[in-house]
Amino acid sequence: MDISVYDNYSGVDRDFDFFFLDGKYKVCSSALAIICMRGEATLKVKLYKYTIRRCNFLVIGPNTPFYIKNQSEDFHIDVIRVGNDISEIADESYLKRYLDGLMNERRFNVISERQLRMFHIMHSYLKVLMKENPSRYRDLVVLEYTKIFFYEACYLLDKNFDTNAPKKEWQIAGKFLKLAEEYYKNNRKVEFYADMIGISPKHLAFITKKNTGKYPSEWLEEYALLEAKKMLRNTDESIQTISFDLNFATPSHFSRFFRLKTGMTPKEFRKTNWNDNE
Repeated sequence: MDISVYDNYSGVDRDFDFFFLDGKYKVCSSALAIICMRGEATLKVKLYKYTIRRCNFLVIGPNTPFYIKNQSEDFHIDVIRVGNDISEIADESYLKRYLDGLMNERRFNVISERQLRMFHIMHSYLKVLMKENPSRYRDLVVLEYTKIFFYEACYLLDKNFDTNAPKKEWQIAGKFLKLAEEYYKNNRKVEFYADMIGISPKHLAFITKKNTGKYPSEWLEEYALLEAKKMLRNTDESIQTISFDLNFATPSHFSRFFRLKTGMTPKEFRKTNWNDNE
C-alpha cells in the first residue's frame, strides 16, 4: 500500500510538494488528507475555494486539480497521502461509501480541539513508524493506523449530517458534481444530469444552488473552462482540436465562450502566464 506521512513545517522529506506558491493548479495521483494545526491558507480545489485554519480537516481526492493561493507565515499542516486508489484501505462498504463522501461531498470539515489532538497523535505515530526499516509487520501497522485515521474522518462526515434532509440534498448535489466531472465534455445540458439522478431539472438546480452556491449550468461551464485552460496551457493541441474535444459546435463557438468567461481569446490566453486569481 502506497502511504506517506509528512507536514510542511518540520523539514521531513515529502514525495509530493504542493506548498510552492506559484498560482498554478497541481494534480496529485494520490488522495491527500490535510489537517491544519496553525495559521491559515486559501486553497482552490477544482472550482471550490476554501480558507483553512486550525481545526479544519480537508480531503483532496486522487487526480483532483488544486493549489494554495496564499498562506500565513505560521501555516502548519499535517498530511497523510494515500496511493491512487484510496479504496484499497477500505475493506468494508461503510468505509468505502464515506471515503467517497469525504472526497466528493464534504471535503471540508471543522473538528474539535480534542479531535485535532487525536489526529495529530496518530499522524505523529505514523510518521515515526514510517522511519523504521520496511517490513511486513511495520507495513501492516501503518495500514491499520491509516484505516483508523480515516474511520475517524468518516465519523466526522456522518456526525456533520444532523438530519436526513440536508444529508439527502448533499448526496444529490454530490452526485451531480461527480456526474458533471465525468460527462461535462460530452453533455452540458442540465436535463441530462437530472434524468440520470431521477429528479426534475428545476429541483436539481434548486438543490445544487442551495448546497454549492452555483447552478448546475454554472458548474458545467466552469468544468469546461478549467479543462480548456489546462489544455491551452499544458498541451500543443490546436484550438480547433480543443474546441471539438470539449464538444463545442465550432472553434468560433469555443472562442466566444472562452472570451466571455476570461476576457481573452484562447490564443491570447495561451501567451499569458496563467495565474487563476478568481
